[in-house]
Amino acid sequence: MDRVTLYHPWGWMWTVPAVVLLAWAGSRWCRLWRLPFTDAGERLAFGLALSTGALSYLVLAVGLLGWLQKGVLWLLFAVILLAGGAAWWRVRAFKEEAQPFSWRMWLPFAILAVLVLPMVVSPPAATDWDGLAYHLAAPAIWLREGRIGYIPFMHQSNFPFVMEMQYLWALGIGSGAGGAKVFHWATLLLTLGAVFAFARRTGFAGSWAAASLVSVPVVLWEASVAYADLATTAYTLLCLLAAWNAAGEGGAPTRRRWLALAGLMGGLALGTKMTALGSVGLLAVLLAWESVRRRPIRLVEIAGCVGIALLVGAPWYIKTYVYTGNPVYPYFYELFGGRNWTAENARIYREAQLAFGLGREPYQLLMSPFNLTFFWSRFFDPLPFVGSAGFVYLAGLIPLFFARRLPGVARWWILFSLISLVLWFVLMQQVRYLMTIFPLVSLWCGWLAVQTERRWTARAMQAAIVLQVLWCAVGFSSLWGRVLTVWKDGAPAYLERALPGVWQACEWINRNTPREAGVILYDETRGFYLQRRYLWGNPGHHTLIDYDSFTDGDMLVRALHRMGYQVVLQNLAFAPPGSEGEHWRRLLMDAIKRGALVERFRDRSVVVLEIRPRPIAIANR
Repeated sequence: MDRVTLYHPWGWMWTVPAVVLLAWAGSRWCRLWRLPFTDAGERLAFGLALSTGALSYLVLAVGLLGWLQKGVLWLLFAVILLAGGAAWWRVRAFKEEAQPFSWRMWLPFAILAVLVLPMVVSPPAATDWDGLAYHLAAPAIWLREGRIGYIPFMHQSNFPFVMEMQYLWALGIGSGAGGAKVFHWATLLLTLGAVFAFARRTGFAGSWAAASLVSVPVVLWEASVAYADLATTAYTLLCLLAAWNAAGEGGAPTRRRWLALAGLMGGLALGTKMTALGSVGLLAVLLAWESVRRRPIRLVEIAGCVGIALLVGAPWYIKTYVYTGNPVYPYFYELFGGRNWTAENARIYREAQLAFGLGREPYQLLMSPFNLTFFWSRFFDPLPFVGSAGFVYLAGLIPLFFARRLPGVARWWILFSLISLVLWFVLMQQVRYLMTIFPLVSLWCGWLAVQTERRWTARAMQAAIVLQVLWCAVGFSSLWGRVLTVWKDGAPAYLERALPGVWQACEWINRNTPREAGVILYDETRGFYLQRRYLWGNPGHHTLIDYDSFTDGDMLVRALHRMGYQVVLQNLAFAPPGSEGEHWRRLLMDAIKRGALVERFRDRSVVVLEIRPRPIAIANR
């Protein structure tokens, strides 16, 4: 595709029905499994996870083959629907024993999810940084190239990309970024479905648990952007739910089907984030624990479950190994190495990760719940309000120390959450990476809120959840009002305010440069709105530009021109104070002074420079 539809105001009207149809097809597949689901909601959650996951792997396959065309992408969707229809035909006479699906129970949360929809279908802007940098940008690059391949400057494109394949499908059929974000929004519904199912299997309704989860600002915000953390959360929770169902199942055939489903969900989690490797390992530990407790589950069955998860997740790590020589690129560079990466890049990358949080002293681990509640800005990128984990989880932690009798599954919730917290504390204290435990803590809080034996505890927990819901609604009201201007003034006018400088510069380049022109981005990575080939220029992203080999600006400009780049876009707002002395920045300034870089456009702090290599001067002798 020469030009990709990056945004369409009504593109979501294609993807919302598509998600509904995928949920229907997947739920038909689940009926083939003959599993005792609690209700249609649990079956729909597993079904949508399976069908969207299948779509991702089909898109990956045709992308690697170089068949990224609109007709082919629609054909993949049709294949899934046909498979759903075939499953429906086979099970049409099968009567399923399940509790009735309570729409009333779901209604408040469905309304809240719908209220987020205007943010979902709006053009991605400043609050969707990673989406504009790579979650959406990499699929757009692949669509323009017609195939999935190695992107040398974007190391994130080598991450597991189950979610991004769904974004690619939506962009490829012309739904734009708003339509693509619908898929991530749907993972919130998946998560809620799993929360309700877990709660019903534990003996309570789950409404309070769902309310405590959906009112966490970072969760609600994640549902509105093109990220992958909420997808990891949904698949991980479904994996644990299926595994818990298996652990309590006496019949071997049904237990093995549950374990196979848990393995599929674990594999999809591995396909969204590398951190899910730890979650799958924890799953094996929990199942082994149940086996030791004389549950009917056998070690060979546990091995089969984990094996399925690894098999489903493997294609992403194999692809990364083929492209870079490191299956978990760019991590563990000291062990595996990696193409287009250096030890210095690895050091810079690790330092950026360690910048989150309040330190790694042992006492800070104990203080983590308190710190996440009151100092949440230290665990998130600098965005107002939306990075908060709320205050209900801290309130729910206090009764844990006085609880005498716990439901059996609560031990899973607590053990998984505690070990995940330790791993998060050691690796990267970014609150988004801790989201996989949020549904489990919400289930604990929801269970506390319905305890009749401890009425004061229950009432206090209910009051805390209600207050958090109101607090979250007030906090998001300004974002909702801002996004609604899209429908009043149009997407371009909205982006001029929501992505100041960057949007205007990208539009100027798209209108005023040849289609084959290449663009170098400095101090900016959000290249999604560029309909041109581009490259991140800052050192640390790759090794394509050897700045140390240049002695002046002319040499740099000639090298960039030889690489096929004619334009520089620089966002001066993100140039760190005191960085003028860096060698590559001195080269840029020298090129400007020599006239080899000429300013063509400026808006606020974003400047566009034309690359004009000067002829090499030959000294007379």
